Amino acid sequence: MTGSDDLRGLEYSALMGQVRDLDRTAQWGWLAAAIAAAALTSAGIGARSAGLMLPAVLCAAFGYYTFLRGRRKSRLIEGYVQEFFEKDRDGAKWHTRFAQLATLPGVQDSAEWMPLTLSNLVTLVAVVLSWTFAETSPRGEFMAGFTTMTGVAFAVHSIVESMRTEQTVASSGWPQVSGSLREVSTTGSERRFGGSGR
Repeated sequence: MTGSDDLRGLEYSALMGQVRDLDRTAQWGWLAAAIAAAALTSAGIGARSAGLMLPAVLCAAFGYYTFLRGRRKSRLIEGYVQEFFEKDRDGAKWHTRFAQLATLPGVQDSAEWMPLTLSNLVTLVAVVLSWTFAETSPRGEFMAGFTTMTGVAFAVHSIVESMRTEQTVASSGWPQVSGSLREVSTTGSERRFGGSGR
């Protein structure tokens, strides 16, 4: 084993560990936000308050975007590993084989859509409950309307972002940068920032 193979192995292990950590963070962040949204919804039901439904919608949205951001970063790393470690080499080919498996009919990972579905379900329940409690709450109709606008904006944006993430192939951008690495010159920025002394 040469030194470069040893470095490649260390980089592969570090990247796979980072993907594992990102997935774990995304799942736990989403789960914590879903529990907080459920608790806020429950508190809003107990208080019969339309105003407490807005924080439930915001918790669901923040939890979903935590999940989405983590998934996008892990897909980026998975694409890098697939392009630079799994192509034209013997050895580990987990991401390449999994991508091939995912294209087969009947083999679809519904775990990607579960956070989207549950987050939008919590949002829908919060919007319906905000209108249910609008008459008995102070500024109830205003809060119900604001909760509805927030919920609709989150639902539309989350569905669009999920479809965009689903269509993005993890390794599609990496072949464009597959040339050899080179040092980037910083003389232009040094001249721009440190030059004239004015």
